[in-house]
Amino acid sequence: MQNKENTFINPTGLFNPLKNGFSHIVKIPKGKDLYFFSGQWASDDKGQLVSQDFGEQVRKTVSNVKTAMEAAGITIIDVVKQTVYIADFTLEKKNILIEVASKEWETENFPASTIVPVSILATAKDCLIEIELIAAK
Repeated sequence: MQNKENTFINPTGLFNPLKNGFSHIVKIPKGKDLYFFSGQWASDDKGQLVSQDFGEQVRKTVSNVKTAMEAAGITIIDVVKQTVYIADFTLEKKNILIEVASKEWETENFPASTIVPVSILATAKDCLIEIELIAAK
């Protein structure tokens, strides 16, 4: 019988990424469907930015990501890749992201992940974070 679970791989010889909330490699078994999620950001249901505070934006962005995932029948264990865009990137913002998101995501296996510093996001004035996902189920 073929394994139908995603495999999360963190090779010896590379640093342990788990404390930063990601895995180096995720293998998707044959037969799973792929889901591509557009970037979600800290908007309310009318498309308005909810706060200018970065921590609050992270919380609302993760909440919106969860709403999109639920609509597709996806959970965090199905997420294989996330890309996080941060406007005006600083190490402090990265640490806030890791702290806030780790409280929101309850999982032992984290998806592959990339943080992309950008000068501005196209979502809304003063928006500081956007998260897009790829999932396999």
